[in-house]
Amino acid sequence: MEILINILAVIGCLVIGYLLGSIPTAVWIGKIFYHQDPRNYGSHNAGGTNAGRLWGKKVGFLIIIIDMFKTVLPMWLCWALLTFIPYNGQHGLCPMATEYNNLGFNFDYVIPYPVYWISTIGCMIGHCWPVFANFKGGKGASVFMGLTVCSTWLSGFIPGLMYFGILKWKKYVSLTAILTCLNCTILSWTWAILVMCKVIPADLQWISAYGPTLAPTWFYAMVITISSIFVVARHHENIQRLRNGNERKITWMK
Repeated sequence: MEILINILAVIGCLVIGYLLGSIPTAVWIGKIFYHQDPRNYGSHNAGGTNAGRLWGKKVGFLIIIIDMFKTVLPMWLCWALLTFIPYNGQHGLCPMATEYNNLGFNFDYVIPYPVYWISTIGCMIGHCWPVFANFKGGKGASVFMGLTVCSTWLSGFIPGLMYFGILKWKKYVSLTAILTCLNCTILSWTWAILVMCKVIPADLQWISAYGPTLAPTWFYAMVITISSIFVVARHHENIQRLRNGNERKITWMK
């Protein structure tokens, strides 16, 4: 029975994340206020960058913020459901949302198994292939930003500084997004390995986050890695244009 509950918890997190991630912010704002579908113009992408080119920086920034929020919402919603819905006489619907032994590593501590992180992967899939917009969505950069910035300051503040530094230097949004994803992946795994090797005590692993609830464990690093793969893969056309030297640069940052 517990195995079934675990499987249903994972599926539930994926579905909640996918449905909220499928909200096509740029498409709906474009059609309601500008009578345009951003997928028919510019880079034909339903994201904040293309929307900013079409309707102005403020609109593009607003869309990015909303897309970031739609990543945070399912993550916290799933956390609340798994934490407060009683199961088997205890708090927590899903047993694996409490504690587990590390994956075969010879360490004598346990850390949380935060299954709610899986909702962010569902959100990434929904953003890229939204059911509410004919499965043609964005490239996942804003969803990745929402995952990192709103989960830990370690993977939000430091890569955020890197993001604006690289963007100011190179003026390529696509290149900046790809490099930021790689930086976040390296940073998250570095932190997780330091915790697993006891360089950082297990009971202090949460200090890089906003509290012990969303402690960036190896599971968090795995989710960051999967999300990074999505973003890089979705930018394959941009990568080709970068190689050919005809990728479009931004003009609003001096």
